[in-house]
Amino acid sequence: MNNVDTNKPLFPRNSYLVINGVTLQDRNNGGLRFDVEIKSNGDKKIGLARVFIYNLSQEVEVGSEIKINFGYAEDVGEYGIYEVVKKNKYREDGNIIQELLCSERSKSTSKIVAISIDGNVRTSEAIKAVCKAAGITLVSMELLEDKVYSNGYTCYEKAVNELRELVDDAGSKMILKSNNLYIYHKEFKKKIINLSFRSGLLKNPTFSEKIKKEKDVNKENDNGKNEEWEASNRKQTAKKSKEYDYSVECFPIHYIKKGDALKIESATFNGLAQVREIEISLKENWEMKLKVKVI
Repeated sequence: MNNVDTNKPLFPRNSYLVINGVTLQDRNNGGLRFDVEIKSNGDKKIGLARVFIYNLSQEVEVGSEIKINFGYAEDVGEYGIYEVVKKNKYREDGNIIQELLCSERSKSTSKIVAISIDGNVRTSEAIKAVCKAAGITLVSMELLEDKVYSNGYTCYEKAVNELRELVDDAGSKMILKSNNLYIYHKEFKKKIINLSFRSGLLKNPTFSEKIKKEKDVNKENDNGKNEEWEASNRKQTAKKSKEYDYSVECFPIHYIKKGDALKIESATFNGLAQVREIEISLKENWEMKLKVKVI
């Protein structure tokens, strides 16, 4: 695993949207005002974003693709690619606002790709061809078996479905984060992101205590026991928790995604945790809320 520090200047904030290939800068960079709310919940749930654009003369239609980018000063990166699934337009305090409900599904992954390659073609070459045709970024590729298709390679299928078949055929696994594809066959090599008050942490993480059953509380009271909640109890409870153990608040960091590993340094928790849920607000007050599981 690689450790990544999140050290960055807190200001100036920098964000922009890319809507169907056209860049829209924020008001800090001479553009328009827009607010963004992002939620990524659960392992199998699709992430959502709400984008509020003020006084944009062009209409953003359902089906449009929006790339959300944010960061600080020069350290700005793409957080995710979304598709507009619903829209609303209204007037508020003299502003005309387009409210866009967006799904994390990328048009690139759902795009039908038509490919035909003659001659001997390896699995790795077919994967690269599908990624290129769909506009997917192949970040890493580790195949257990790079097979040769002696009769050539042909496909007419959604990019994500075709990639899954090719990766399975190579005895490997894949993770698709936004528009980035990671292929591995042993263990997914996650980067570890260091998070502390020096690098964007806003508050000490809040422990999520497991709620005791009412009968257990009554039984303890009857016995006159008043057990203190020591660190060892918390650690044991953390292991039993199904979803998450701590709530973490930090400045928005564009490369923290669901599933990433964090090395947290704080007064309430020091150690490794995996990101399970994310909420991001790019409004007047920028903030990122994480639900993490101790690992």
